[in-house]
Amino acid sequence: MGGDGCVYRRCGCADPVTGRQLGGQCPRLAAGGRHGSWYVRLELPAGLDGRRRRIRRGGFPSRRAAVAVLARLQAPRPGDAGGRVLTVGDWLAHWLISRTSPAASTIRGYAAHVRLYLAPYLGQVPLAELSAGQVQAMFTAITRQHQALGTPVSAATLTRIRATLRAALNAAIRRGLISENPASKAELPRASRPRAVVWTPYRVDEWRRTGERPPVAVWTAAQTAEFLASIQEHRLYAAYHMIALRGLRRGEAARAAVV
Repeated sequence: MGGDGCVYRRCGCADPVTGRQLGGQCPRLAAGGRHGSWYVRLELPAGLDGRRRRIRRGGFPSRRAAVAVLARLQAPRPGDAGGRVLTVGDWLAHWLISRTSPAASTIRGYAAHVRLYLAPYLGQVPLAELSAGQVQAMFTAITRQHQALGTPVSAATLTRIRATLRAALNAAIRRGLISENPASKAELPRASRPRAVVWTPYRVDEWRRTGERPPVAVWTAAQTAEFLASIQEHRLYAAYHMIALRGLRRGEAARAAVV
């Protein structure tokens, strides 16, 4: 069993003299029946900052329902030493160090998302308790925080953060730690991609006159040939030639240039 936990019953009745809630001391609770609700309390190991952590859940209709929730929270997880409660932060840390297949740049992106967003907002949440509502609340908080700082976060960045969390939780599903992926249900603003335009003579003249250029613009075949002819003596001519003819992506081109 992971952590020290208990179940208890309390109600919202108040003392007629002091006005304070009686909680678990209400006489009607001792009489049995359906008065009050059942609650769960579970003490977690201290976090990395040394601060105490505790889970409280309430409103269960019966002791049996509360005990079932406590057992689920305390159940040892595969690969979790000592059977302690596995948090989202614990799992993200394990998932990061176990990644071997993606490129190093991809791992760095994952690590940045975990460090800057996922761990601060979701790290203390028990993995088994993570909900779609908590994930959605995280993205709302990220958006509002960036707006308050005057550095709005783009829809594309939010989408990449969600992709990192979704990949980590999919791995948790494969390990049998959770049964569904809350990140898949998060609603984000759509990332709008700028429409590519061609470098027509008019656009070239405008760029030379004003210095402004379209967000995405592509060369014509004649412009590409002119560029390649002008760099025939460049040490990376072969790489540029292959990029122009084969449409390599940036990462593929970088690897090809190194080889």
